[in-house]
Amino acid sequence: MRRKKRQVTDLAAIKNLVEKSQVVRIALNGEDYPYVVPVNFGYEWEEEKLTLFVHGASEGKKVSMIKSDPKVAIEMDGNHKLVQGTLNASSYSYAYQSLIGFGEAEIIEELEEKRRALHILMDHAAKGAPFDEIPEGMLKRTGIIKITLASYTMKENVHPDDK
Repeated sequence: MRRKKRQVTDLAAIKNLVEKSQVVRIALNGEDYPYVVPVNFGYEWEEEKLTLFVHGASEGKKVSMIKSDPKVAIEMDGNHKLVQGTLNASSYSYAYQSLIGFGEAEIIEELEEKRRALHILMDHAAKGAPFDEIPEGMLKRTGIIKITLASYTMKENVHPDDK
């Protein structure tokens, strides 16, 4: 990391950014170019280990790319705010928080594991709102991707008003 002063190592702050984020961008290795796709997600922590779950079609570009090469990078960000400067453009800045991680993706096939992953997704996306049990037929048709991060780092540039 080039600007060490912006690195965040406090696990509570990292967990807070993940909780507040609703979209994660997944970068996959393509044949000619990298492929980046924004998706909603759910997550779980095991101490400092972060695992993400995303859903979608059971076949398609993401799925075929993961089957070809499971290595992925992820990015999520938030707390965006302009830091206004003077008439000198170089005095402007931008406040933000971002998390970048690297890991491996896998396609979940087992129905009960899919159900658990979808509950994790709903818990995060719907913030505790009730929902009907997911029918088995829907589980069979739904693609679930599990991303286990091997590493991640968080950076932030805090707005002067928030210090």
